[in-house]
Amino acid sequence: MIENKKAQKALDKLLSRQDYLVVQGNDLAKSFGGLKAFEQRVLDYCFSFVQEDDTANKIYEVTAIEVIKHFGLNTSGDSYERIARAFKTLNENTALYLPTTLASGEKGILMTQLFGRIVFGESGTVQFKFSEDAAPLVFDLKKNFYSFHLRELSRINGKYGLILLKLWESYRQGDAIVTTINGSTEDWQGWFLGKGRRVSASRFYTSVLKRATEELEEKLNAECTLTSLKHGRKIVAYRLEILDRNKMVN
Repeated sequence: MIENKKAQKALDKLLSRQDYLVVQGNDLAKSFGGLKAFEQRVLDYCFSFVQEDDTANKIYEVTAIEVIKHFGLNTSGDSYERIARAFKTLNENTALYLPTTLASGEKGILMTQLFGRIVFGESGTVQFKFSEDAAPLVFDLKKNFYSFHLRELSRINGKYGLILLKLWESYRQGDAIVTTINGSTEDWQGWFLGKGRRVSASRFYTSVLKRATEELEEKLNAECTLTSLKHGRKIVAYRLEILDRNKMVN
């Protein structure tokens, strides 16, 4: 019993140090706040290849020149290097922590990765495969979350705007005109900043939330209303309501 308590305590500590325990496809959309804007966009580009009937062992292939053209980059060596670095970062910084149950019935955490492999060829060929553990989540994400198109993603340039767009879609109920996102300040900073990095409430509002909401309002015809929830003088949570003006009946 003592050993079980020690193991449970160790498990709880592990969970407390991770921003996301991914339990469903939509959670995957909120799991990589540590990626930079270009890396976020390359990841979305990878997700765009997924089809509903794909299997976990499918290998996707694209050329670097296709990626370059998609993002409107010039065909210099720097662009090839930028793309290679982005895929390298995706390989290294997309760890996943998934709830699992052992054959004995014991509950635990499966530590895995989003990608099973990424191959960057000398001619610019890029092959990638999602890990066996992550593939079902990716397929679920594609089916239930990516209701917007890559052309909509391409209109959002800022990292925080991209993250907010994903949050919006993951919380949206069907074709709802208004979407409400609630979360503690720790939740919000985790979604936008990833593991480890935290900033003051004032800086987070000015440099992150304000920039993200303004970009959605400007480029996607949205109206964002942010409410700070306080305990005494301290901000402890945020509530964001996003109105999709494109779905309003004239």
